[in-house]
Amino acid sequence: MKIQLTKDFLGGVLFLLIGLSTIVIGNTYKLGTASNMGPGYFPIMLGVIVGLIGVTMIVTALRNPENSETVASWEIRPLIFVTAAIVLFSALIETAGLIAAVAGLVVVGRFGAREGSIPELVVIVAVLIAVSVGIFVYGLDIPLRLRPW
Repeated sequence: MKIQLTKDFLGGVLFLLIGLSTIVIGNTYKLGTASNMGPGYFPIMLGVIVGLIGVTMIVTALRNPENSETVASWEIRPLIFVTAAIVLFSALIETAGLIAAVAGLVVVGRFGAREGSIPELVVIVAVLIAVSVGIFVYGLDIPLRLRPW
């Protein structure tokens, strides 16, 4: 059986790897029971669900490869810039605050795409900062620093 590298197949592999990684990391915490959940219970259950989604995607892609787009070439640029954006966000969130971290995430991540304009980017940055601050700082009352000072 020849496996075609389709977007659904690769997406399923990614989901499966994330699920398995979550289960492995979650096993380092106490599991507990369904009635008395420990700190590892939720991550492990979430990992199982994500892993099952990945297996379902893989099986579907293998059974019906014509329903998914074949991967013609690997795009390295989006991979580099999206990864760099996530690393930048994690570096800025504690030191520079939520506003700078979200702005950096969106701007660096934008370099991974080929289309888009500067005014569009400004609007996206402003909306995502407002939504992030609204949800996490005011809605969920998470004590995040908004700016470095």
